[in-house]
Amino acid sequence: MLPYLIALDVDGTLLDSQGRLRPRVKNAVRAAVAAGHHVCLATGRRWVASRPFAQELGLRTPCIVHNGAVAVDPLTDRPVWKQPLPAEFARQAILKARELGVTLFFHDLDHPHGDRMLYEPGARLPKASWFFEAGRLTQEVPDLLEWVSVGAVRVLVRDRYEGAQAFRRWITAEWGDAVRVLAGTDLEPGLYAVEVSDAPVCKGWAVERLAAHLQVPVERVVAFGDWDNDIEMLQFAGIGVAMANGSPAARAAANRVTATNDEDGVALVLEELLGGAVGVGRS
Repeated sequence: MLPYLIALDVDGTLLDSQGRLRPRVKNAVRAAVAAGHHVCLATGRRWVASRPFAQELGLRTPCIVHNGAVAVDPLTDRPVWKQPLPAEFARQAILKARELGVTLFFHDLDHPHGDRMLYEPGARLPKASWFFEAGRLTQEVPDLLEWVSVGAVRVLVRDRYEGAQAFRRWITAEWGDAVRVLAGTDLEPGLYAVEVSDAPVCKGWAVERLAAHLQVPVERVVAFGDWDNDIEMLQFAGIGVAMANGSPAARAAANRVTATNDEDGVALVLEELLGGAVGVGRS
């Protein structure tokens, strides 16, 4: 029997609402890997924030990070692909962010996984501990324009709603569909985030690319997600599974809806789908 390709969103899907990997979910995923299925993460996180879960789950299949702009082989820690933004967009985005007085973070292409976040003096830095724990992967530079020739896998504006929305409106007016935009409230109260990648980049594009690389037919692709950045992935997969805690759009895009991330929703589907191949503990 052909193996499945199982793509797992992380936050709100693989992890519970407290950001924990629940035992039953962990056991089900590890059992799927042991049974010979291709299991990967498909997340908006950077690799530095995803690697610990890939290691804990024993994943062997390239993992999708930066919402698809980068894929990393968890066994070698080497990138499988990196999809850069158009250089001219990066240049104009830096200038526009300065004009609007909003903070722009530049994920540079020179870093192996695109994880390094560069920013200019005076940036509105996140208060969250993860930002500072990344250490050398967050770096102030005198002039981001000097990095345009290096390239970026994505840029991110995090600022007050008015400024971030003005930046988003500029993208729509000047660039249209030439780039991919994700926007919404930030995890930090009072802030709004606008994330920009190259036009084709999304989790659906990345999972389709990975399935072709692994020669897995679409009907053997299983995707789990909970939010709007999972929609294309859920629509592409032969079996698209949304979490009960997911956004209305994500649930509408899926073939089925499982229990919430606090109710072992991922494990419930894997146990059913893989049957006797997945003998899991229910602790």
